[in-house]
Amino acid sequence: MKARTWLTGLAAGAVSLALVAPGTAGSAPVQDAATAKSPEIRTVETPKAGGAGLVTKRDATGRAHSVRPATPLKAPASVSARAGKSATSKPDAIAVAKAQVAQVAPYFGARPADLVAERSSLSEYGSQTRFQQVIDGVEVYGGEIVASLDKSGALEAANGEVALATYGTFPAAGKADAAKTTAQDAAVQAVATRGKLDAGKLSAKLQGPRWLDLGLVTRQPGSVAIPVYLYDVTGPGDTRWQAMVHASAGKALLAWDLAEHLNRVVCDANRAIIQTGAEDVRCGTVFPAGRAEGQAPSAIQDVNQVYAYFGDTSDTYASLGTDLTELIGVDYGDGLGKALRGTVRICVDGGCPYANAFWNGEQMAFGEGVSTDDVTGHELTHGVTQHTSGLAYLWEAGAINDAFSDILGEFVDLTNGSADDTAANRWQIGEGSSLGVIRSMSDPTKYGDPDRMRSDKWFDDEFFQDNGGVHFNSGVGNKAAYLISDGGAFNGQKMLGIGLARSEVLWHETQKVLTSGADYGDLAEGLRATCAKLAKKKKSGMTKADCAQVELAIKATEMDFEPAVGKPAQAPVCDTAGAKTKSLFKTSFATYPDGKVVRGEGWVLGKGEGLEGSMVDTSYSQDGDDSMLGVVTDPEGSISLQTANGTKIKNPKTYLRFTHAYNFYNVFVIFAVRTGAATMEYSDNGGATWKDTAGLDWKNGPSVDPNFPDEPAAWHGNSGGWETSRLDLSDFTGKQLKFRWTGHGKDFADLIPGNWWLDNATIYTCSK
Repeated sequence: MKARTWLTGLAAGAVSLALVAPGTAGSAPVQDAATAKSPEIRTVETPKAGGAGLVTKRDATGRAHSVRPATPLKAPASVSARAGKSATSKPDAIAVAKAQVAQVAPYFGARPADLVAERSSLSEYGSQTRFQQVIDGVEVYGGEIVASLDKSGALEAANGEVALATYGTFPAAGKADAAKTTAQDAAVQAVATRGKLDAGKLSAKLQGPRWLDLGLVTRQPGSVAIPVYLYDVTGPGDTRWQAMVHASAGKALLAWDLAEHLNRVVCDANRAIIQTGAEDVRCGTVFPAGRAEGQAPSAIQDVNQVYAYFGDTSDTYASLGTDLTELIGVDYGDGLGKALRGTVRICVDGGCPYANAFWNGEQMAFGEGVSTDDVTGHELTHGVTQHTSGLAYLWEAGAINDAFSDILGEFVDLTNGSADDTAANRWQIGEGSSLGVIRSMSDPTKYGDPDRMRSDKWFDDEFFQDNGGVHFNSGVGNKAAYLISDGGAFNGQKMLGIGLARSEVLWHETQKVLTSGADYGDLAEGLRATCAKLAKKKKSGMTKADCAQVELAIKATEMDFEPAVGKPAQAPVCDTAGAKTKSLFKTSFATYPDGKVVRGEGWVLGKGEGLEGSMVDTSYSQDGDDSMLGVVTDPEGSISLQTANGTKIKNPKTYLRFTHAYNFYNVFVIFAVRTGAATMEYSDNGGATWKDTAGLDWKNGPSVDPNFPDEPAAWHGNSGGWETSRLDLSDFTGKQLKFRWTGHGKDFADLIPGNWWLDNATIYTCSK
């Protein structure tokens, strides 16, 4: 098994309050440690099956990500009087969208009452309304559904995903203030640790409580949300982070770096040292305006360049129907009104000139000499993303976020008539700046970035060095934009290209339908749905033939596939090609009891025994059968599942092989949070005593966790999906063996459940 040092996600099936299967208490095998407590995982909703002709993408739990009816669904009768006004009136758009989403919410696993309209945007093509999932009055981070309506109010598409279960609670009212104080300190310390920063110079601002389900922003199976507090943490220079802290435990779980009608105001910092990159960089208050809208040019070249590039970027967005100043402008009360603002020539401690630029959530800030058209367009587009899709700056969502900034920034560069718009510079990012070219969109591999999902250059980011690969993995989106616009031959596909004008509209409208946790598969669906919508509008210039080219670009960049790097390993069935197998023991965990295995508390079969209100979603299975799910919630406990009878090993080349997936700790391990580990034991005396199999001949077997080298070998961290493990039993010829799978609680299993899925366990022989 590939050694993994942290888990990129957190998952559990949609589990009821009691995970004890009915009628099994007396048949539990002996436990090595304390019996695991029944987890208090509350089911929110279970995704509805079916949806033929509606659901175009589901994840492993059966939860829809995309609903795109072949023919747009007419508005329900209850809102028919408002449907015709949904493209021109936001209140009508929201009312119609809410009625439409109520019809498809069950496919996502959402309760309509939990979906709160957050904002709506109108355009000549119709409307998009974004719904936020809210459970018990608290927002779910990444839990969103975006409904796209045509001008008649018919539903063209709904995209997004929601949390299916919760685990834990927020502090009671009388304890909330103390909990937030503890959490704030933890957030500051977490950022100081991750960023190697001085905690004394950092400040944290609470954004609010959130339910966090990492399955919404990673490619992990299952869904369970835990209670956290979300903080913005700022410090000297451009230090801008976000951190999440477990609300009841005060434990920092996750911290990530955010470094990254026209009215314009540009200020000159004149090489002043910036301490926080937040309020102390404000243009119009901290620094006086060097050039405001309509004023004569400044004597400072950087001021004039940024002023011009703000205008270029605004022109690009205006051509797409978006008023950039209205969308992302800010008014500091200096009499200059709501404006696109930027401060140039900033410096930071230990760095002058500062060799970068960033959007700080309010305005732009530039180091000296880095103000190019594409860099300016890139950073302002981060502001657009913040106010539209809200793509999290984490994992694939963050890579798409950065790709959008590169794409729209390059569109500005390619259409503003600047002197450096040469053939050699086309699709290059950063040319003409003091940094030089930093990325190539036409050939991302030139700078070490992947150009397709299954590229060996995909950055798995095991140690969370780049927020899960947000900068490197943007290459996939960049390559797609290049191919869609200019065409070319790539990865077995030949594209004609649809040109810049139609590409600009396509990407800008696609931005509006994505949710904050979108992955590349969601982007592919967004591009398809948006192109199909535009092709129906003659004014857009888009045609069905153009959409066919977009589809080829999606195929060429493999957006519908999972990354190949970091995928779980698969053990061979036999070592000799063409070998025949004979089964001695086999179970696919389709029913229980099946006479094959005996389970203890903490293990549940799926739909086969799911009572109403207590169903466990184990549709996470490779072959359509149910799988067995073990959930460990006691840090000191264990849960076990064992074979009911012994199997006689009569011949060499006899193997035990099974499919499994596990989430035992995740990116939280940066702060030493573990949820569990798994081992397998054998008994050659009918179960009287058990021995660990770790030292035997395994393919993808248990290994020593490099973060805890003194502990015994086990399956730890995250499998990244279904993997297969195989144990060679040849040395046990003549013996009768029983086997036991055991999940062990670790550290914080009572705050974040540890999960182990088992499927398709077999004992068999290989022969020619």
